[in-house]
Amino acid sequence: MSGLADETAGDLPVKDVGMNLAGIGGLQESSGAQNTRARQAMSRICREELEDRFLRLHDENLLLKQHARKQEDKIKRYQSSRSRVDNKVYPTFASQIWT
Repeated sequence: MSGLADETAGDLPVKDVGMNLAGIGGLQESSGAQNTRARQAMSRICREELEDRFLRLHDENLLLKQHARKQEDKIKRYQSSRSRVDNKVYPTFASQIWT
C-alpha cells in the first residue's frame, strides 16, 4: 500500500500557529477577558511585527482561497466526467426503448 499516495498531499497549505496573542493557557476564559488580554498583548508588540503578522495571515488567506478554488474546479471536472461515464454505462430507460 506504500505505493499509493494522495496526489494532493504535497501541495496542501499548512497553517503557521506561531505565538498566540492571548498567551498559552489551558483554561477557558470569558470572551471579555480574552479580548482584554489580546489587546494588552498587542499593545506590547511593535507595529512592524503586527504588520508582518497581518501580511503573513493575509497571504495565507489568499493561498487557502486559491487552493479551495482549485479543489472546487477539480471536483466539478470529476463530477462532469462521472456523469458522462454514468450516461454511457447506465443509459436512460427512454433511450433503451428507442434503440
